[in-house]
Amino acid sequence: GAPGGAAGPPPPAPPKPVEHKVECSLEELYHGCSRRFRVGSQVVNLEVKPGWKAGTKISYDIDGQRVTFVVAEKPHPWLQRSGDDLKWLCEMTRTQASKGVKITVPTIDGGQVQVSTKGERVYHGGCKAVAGYGMPIKGGPARGSLIIEFRLRS
Repeated sequence: GAPGGAAGPPPPAPPKPVEHKVECSLEELYHGCSRRFRVGSQVVNLEVKPGWKAGTKISYDIDGQRVTFVVAEKPHPWLQRSGDDLKWLCEMTRTQASKGVKITVPTIDGGQVQVSTKGERVYHGGCKAVAGYGMPIKGGPARGSLIIEFRLRS
C-alpha cells in the first residue's frame, strides 16, 4: 500500500441538509394550516398541526437530499405566545385597578372572553390567568391559558 497508510482521496461529503423557513401567523399555529413547497422536482405538502411551536422541525428525504422545514412564528398585533399560553397586555389607571373593572379580551379564535377584576388585587406587572383560552396543547383537546398582564398608568 501507500506509505503512511494513506488510503487515497476521502469519499465525497454527503450533501448538506437544506432548511426552509415556514412562517406562520399565530392564528395558523392555533388552527393548523397547510403549505406547499417546490423542492427540486417535487412538491411537498406540509401540514402544520394545531399547537405547533416556533422551531418545530419536519424533515423529508427528497431526491437523495435531506430537506428540513422549520416553523417560524410571525409577530401578532396583540397576543404574545409563551409555550402553550398566550399573553395579553391590559393597560388601566391605578383608580381602575383599585375599584375593579370588567375587561373584554379578544381571543385567538376570533371570539372574546369577559374578565372582572372586582375584589382582586391588581398591580403593575401582575397577571391573571384564564384557563382554556391559550394555544392547543399538542396531541389533545386541551388548551393553554390566556394570561392577562396588567400595566398601570397614573
